[in-house]
Amino acid sequence: MSVIEIVRYRLKSEATSDQAVTAWEKSQSFAKAQPGFIGRRIASTAEGEWIDEVEWESLEHAHAAASAFNPETYPELMDLMAVLDQSSMSMTHYTIKGSTA
Repeated sequence: MSVIEIVRYRLKSEATSDQAVTAWEKSQSFAKAQPGFIGRRIASTAEGEWIDEVEWESLEHAHAAASAFNPETYPELMDLMAVLDQSSMSMTHYTIKGSTA
């Protein structure tokens, strides 16, 4: 079964929601290029918490993508890192046990 990766975070105080979405869209090329990538979406709450949900074919693929995540190597990630409050970030992986899709 595939794996869902949930990255929770907040934006830096000077960042706007529009900037965050634009930066996320720009970072899609990195995600799509990673082996095992299935899909990705983001969501936010009215209180300012964001999640980036990524589906991977396996936990190994998720870990490999996390290891490859480097804005110096992949400049398309720079804008994303510029808006994220890195101190608020957490990442959790869930193995899918059932699906209606």
